[in-house]
Amino acid sequence: MIDRQWIGFATAPSTIAIDRWHVRLFCQAIGETNAVHWDEAAARGTGLAACPVPPTFLKAIETEHYTSAALLRKLGVPVRSVLHAEQSFEYLAPVHVGDALEVSRVIADTFEKRDGALSFIVVDTHFRRSEATVCTSRQTIVVRNRQESE
Repeated sequence: MIDRQWIGFATAPSTIAIDRWHVRLFCQAIGETNAVHWDEAAARGTGLAACPVPPTFLKAIETEHYTSAALLRKLGVPVRSVLHAEQSFEYLAPVHVGDALEVSRVIADTFEKRDGALSFIVVDTHFRRSEATVCTSRQTIVVRNRQESE
């Protein structure tokens, strides 16, 4: 079980620069072939002023800041017992190649289900550019707890 004292734990913010090479590698990894994400000429050709990042790219930025594995170690949770259950992103402004984002994460909630067999950890990530929030993300991690009979 996850001690509820961790609710509110926040990582110190760090700044991550979004570079074209990183975005292109991410696109290759997910099978994205639209060059608008890494080629300025392709972006301008569609009327965009800059290359937009793919919608889930900020997960990679989040990982560069403070990985979920690092959070789990802090909570004393073995990585082998977890599942990345879901993640959502809410964009408040466009994010582009060349942006520098300040990233911070906070444990928003923990709770149990199935008489403690499963623990849930809810982690919110905040992405800011020039002190303005451009995106928030909410991730839910499921932890399978060892039961007495195991």
